[in-house]
Amino acid sequence: MGLGVPAVTQEPAAQEPLVMNWQDAEWGPPSNQPRFPAGLRNAPVATDPATDGPTYLARFPAGSEFEMHWHTHTETVMILEGSVFLIMAGERYTATAGSYIIIPGKIHHTWIVPPEDDVVLLARRDGPADFHFVEP
Repeated sequence: MGLGVPAVTQEPAAQEPLVMNWQDAEWGPPSNQPRFPAGLRNAPVATDPATDGPTYLARFPAGSEFEMHWHTHTETVMILEGSVFLIMAGERYTATAGSYIIIPGKIHHTWIVPPEDDVVLLARRDGPADFHFVEP
């Protein structure tokens, strides 16, 4: 029976309240990273302190394609503007404004944006963001 000081437990950092209009987002510069769509722009929204999972906005230019890839953690997406063709686990889907998408971790997927308009989406990860590209 010890007379020690009780262990101090640290509460995980709390998520901060947030209300925002995605149209007022501060977009980062257009991407020029290899294997990512040229001109892709992101705007960070928040990071879950418990999982380190980011929530962010992404704007894919009209006519762009994101190479086949996968992530370790599940990704959920809401299409806010425009439309996109999504190939996920070998199936082709069309997602338009208002579509909600769940991409389970490790599922191969690609985004193909029609040539008419950009697509804007809100994405959230269940853990840290990672990208693993599938070799053709």
